[in-house]
Amino acid sequence: MKYTIATALTIGLLLSACSTANPIPAKEGNMMNQDKQQIAGRPNLTAPEVLTKVLDFLHYAKSPEDFRIETAEKVMKMNLVPYSKEENSAWDFYAGNNFGNTGWSWWINFDLDKSGTMRLYFGDGGGYPPATPICQMDLDQFHPLLEQAGFIYTGKGRLGKPFNGYEKKYPNGYKSHLKVFYQGESAQKVLHKCINEITFNIFKPGS
Repeated sequence: MKYTIATALTIGLLLSACSTANPIPAKEGNMMNQDKQQIAGRPNLTAPEVLTKVLDFLHYAKSPEDFRIETAEKVMKMNLVPYSKEENSAWDFYAGNNFGNTGWSWWINFDLDKSGTMRLYFGDGGGYPPATPICQMDLDQFHPLLEQAGFIYTGKGRLGKPFNGYEKKYPNGYKSHLKVFYQGESAQKVLHKCINEITFNIFKPGS
């Protein structure tokens, strides 16, 4: 078959267009990159997923050295963000986000000084909404998981709100204190213990 000059030019232009075309539209590609990377320090998680990541860190940490951002990211499998000097925060790095449009949010802060400190906080934004969005894994479910991780229950206390206290001793001479604060789910379910804060501190006794 013989091709005319016009036909050859048409085929050449089509091939050139195919070779330079982006197989993914620009808008779609940007969305895919955002999905892969997410927004650093703001993963989209449920309350049980947040508590599970905290539990993973409680399992792993044995000294203040483990409270470094690289270690926490690896153990918890999520990106964390350092606080900038301009923010003048008492904490070193963090992660957090909203629980959809429920009015509740979560924040995990880390501090590495002579001791290592982690704090998880579930906030309601004011107005005292029901704690149902943060109560899928309650204290009764979380307590045996802490015992499986080697924490010893030391009793109940109150620092503005009630908490369960725990401690753990490590072979390297370090010790940890853990407090799990809780509240009632609602006026109708006041006895349902919903976790709203966890503080965790590893230190060297006597130092």
